[in-house]
Amino acid sequence: MHRFAFALALVALVAAPALADEKMVHVFHDKLDPADVTIAVGDSVVFHNMVEMPGGHTVVADDGSFESPALAKDARYTHTFEKAGRYPFHVKQHPSVKGTVIVE
Repeated sequence: MHRFAFALALVALVAAPALADEKMVHVFHDKLDPADVTIAVGDSVVFHNMVEMPGGHTVVADDGSFESPALAKDARYTHTFEKAGRYPFHVKQHPSVKGTVIVE
């Protein structure tokens, strides 16, 4: 009986879908940390604003596929990527602050 229960538990573990993962990008006035992240399809990126900015910081995909609301200090925005590809983005208030999400 114990072997049967063990076998069922093993099958359930192997058949269970992989859990999605999250990567964090810290947003500053003059940089992103890290600027580039690599994730798997179905994973999420959390954009965390680390500094005060009148009106907040907004993270925008260059292709328009996502845009955060204006993030106050310590606010976070999470975006889940459902399709493989490269997603360049920038901070709307500081257009020279750029990064890329690579979804494999």
